This record gives sequence, structure tokens and C-alpha cells, in this order.
Amino acid sequence: MNIGRGDLVKEEVLIEVLQNREIAHAILDVFDPEPLDKEHPFWRMENATVTPHLSSKSSEYLLRTFSIFEKNMHEFLNRWKRLYQRH
Repeated sequence: MNIGRGDLVKEEVLIEVLQNREIAHAILDVFDPEPLDKEHPFWRMENATVTPHLSSKSSEYLLRTFSIFEKNMHEFLNRWKRLYQRH
């Protein structure tokens, strides 16, 4: 699943592994370049789902994002303290 950045995935590699069934399915929300060309192979592949670059559209998005960030920050700080207070 790629909902991050289009250039994060080498499309030619992903197409090859999908065709060879090395991975079962890809869900793709971002591309490089965008918009995805109407003739692009992803549109015709049964094991690829193309979404309309809306993965983060939700009224709850910011609340969820900050909640996850806060949890991760606390965990990071607690681990950092445990590691570096020993020395």
C-alpha cells in the first residue's frame, strides 16, 4: 500500500512483481507523475487497486494523526530516557 509519495515506489519494479505474482496485491494512492496516465498498466491489472489520492480525507484525520504522533513521541522519549539514564 502506498499512500505516501509517488516517487517512493519504482513503478517498473512494482509492475514486474505484480505480473509475476511475487506480491498478491498493491493498493496505490499516489504516483509519479500525477495524475496517472489513462493508459498506465495499473488501471488494467487485476491485482492493483488505484485510489483517487484521497487516503487522508477525513474529518478525523488531524485528530488521529496527532494522537498517533503523541503516542509515538511518548514511547520514543521513554525509551531514550531508559537508554541514556543508565550511562
